[in-house]
Amino acid sequence: MKIFKQYQRLKEGEIHVHLIRPEKVDITQENWLDDKERARAKTFKFSKDRRLYIASHLFLRQVLSQYTPLSPVLWRFKTNAYGKPFIANSQYIELSFNLSHTEGFIACVIAYQQAVGIDIERSKPLHDINALCDTAFSPLEARDVHSLKNYAAQEQRFFTYWTLKEAYIKARGMGLSIPLQHFSFIETKTGKWNVHCAPELRDSGKNWQFSSKRIDEYYLAIAVASSHRLKGEQITLFYSA
Repeated sequence: MKIFKQYQRLKEGEIHVHLIRPEKVDITQENWLDDKERARAKTFKFSKDRRLYIASHLFLRQVLSQYTPLSPVLWRFKTNAYGKPFIANSQYIELSFNLSHTEGFIACVIAYQQAVGIDIERSKPLHDINALCDTAFSPLEARDVHSLKNYAAQEQRFFTYWTLKEAYIKARGMGLSIPLQHFSFIETKTGKWNVHCAPELRDSGKNWQFSSKRIDEYYLAIAVASSHRLKGEQITLFYSA
């Protein structure tokens, strides 16, 4: 993935990932949010979490409006049975998106008629990494992390797996209803990532593309459902400085 300062139009088969620092988003435009978003914002106990939520959803609206003539305030969303949002504006339902945020960064992925998921996490000290792996990862993934003797390497592997798994379950639109222990990520000799699922998940894993990247202390992962293999240059990263 390459970082560009200027946005490009989305072409069929391309995946666009947009990143921004929350403080760069003007949250005085809060009136752009719909009733559900504003109600959700009010549920946050801490102001920093509320600001991050508002900034993330305003940024999503701004990004979507780069691909259509629709004003940011006019976007409407629905959710599936598992809570994953999708576009409700009938003329633009071919656009797919997913949103993630963490302290200090907002990330959103846009695609055309392809299921996508994204996760971004800021690294932090893990006090009991072995217990976390045994709880959140498949046995294969947990053994891989345990096998690393250096804590820094363990931490890096942990966040790589975690963001990949989050991106995958978000792309499938089923969230944590998919048990995290029932699928495994395996890195190939060429550095690509494949997913192997238990039979009950009804997914061979063959029609997925994954990208994992580290940006300073942040870990970013993207999952894309595709019937054909994507080329690396089809995933473009835009950073709003």
